[in-house]
Amino acid sequence: MTGPDHHEATGKADGAPTDGAPPVGRHVHPDPAPDTEVSTRRRRVILAGHGGDARLARDLLTDPTAPVRAAALGALDRIARSGGVDGLTTNELATGLADPEPAVRRRALEALAGPDQSGAGPTDDEAGRPDTAGSDQADAGRRDAAERATVLTGLLLACLEDADHSVLEVACWAAGELPEVAEATVDALAVVAGPEPGGHEDALCREAAVAALGALGHERGRAAVLGGLRDRPPVRRRAVLALAAFEGNDVEAALERALEDRDWQVRQAAEDMLGPGTTGDCP
Repeated sequence: MTGPDHHEATGKADGAPTDGAPPVGRHVHPDPAPDTEVSTRRRRVILAGHGGDARLARDLLTDPTAPVRAAALGALDRIARSGGVDGLTTNELATGLADPEPAVRRRALEALAGPDQSGAGPTDDEAGRPDTAGSDQADAGRRDAAERATVLTGLLLACLEDADHSVLEVACWAAGELPEVAEATVDALAVVAGPEPGGHEDALCREAAVAALGALGHERGRAAVLGGLRDRPPVRRRAVLALAAFEGNDVEAALERALEDRDWQVRQAAEDMLGPGTTGDCP
């Protein structure tokens, strides 16, 4: 990671065509476009999510094609987050996280860590109610919730080791949005981020991991965030911002060094972090 970027050394962007071969990368779709029937089913299930039709969305959750399954999962998630009573279940989410197709796993990760849109979840509704079902039933409910959390956390950890780079990138984002399981995910994120000379081969995955570590602010992520300051410019920029979650002389020294970075955006981020007057060009 200390050497020049690939395109700096070769004059070519990553994934650039070689000898007439088509480019290969995360934004290239080698599979043929969905046919009319697949597109129609996908459109129907998206509309079902907006219309609250959980039955139709659930029927298409087992569609043979990944675009339709991913859209069905998203539709059920939308229904659940908008207050619907028959939205995405834990088992359905777990199935999506383990789906063989990357597109479905990515959509499941978005559902796992997405914001609650209902404005009043079960906890809000039931917080002021007396426990009429008895303590045994309440204890059983807590045990079930803990078991569901354990299962989903295990699947998130599996996605943090996913062979598909696009899934791994989204998994890093999801982990950063779930501070309640940081104790379980921080080490996996640190493996992806680095520190140098380790880290994942994909710079976007490293950048996402560094951002997640900054969002979590867990002490075990400190070394990986500091290591990101020796990575490519986008990762360095992200690492500077992630240091907002940490304190200490090593953090201050790292930010001072970033003021001299060859990338102007890294320098600007470091100046913003340290405050006005840090570059000596203020009156």
